[in-house]
Amino acid sequence: MQKNPFVITAAVVAIIIVAALATLGVMSAVGGQKSGLEKSGRSDCPKLSVKAAQDVTDPGYGKRLEKLARCSR
Repeated sequence: MQKNPFVITAAVVAIIIVAALATLGVMSAVGGQKSGLEKSGRSDCPKLSVKAAQDVTDPGYGKRLEKLARCSR
């Protein structure tokens, strides 16, 4: 029994298209989540004022520096 090469080719093309669309959907969802977080302005990094950075006698100075060290920016 001989298989039809058109059916095999069509099946492979269909699988590639489904995989490409799934990949595109996942990438756009991940990109949308990241841009949404950036737009919301939410950040785990604390803001450090000049006065707070210069006040090394403050009892919480070390903890504040530890928090800043964990930030990516």
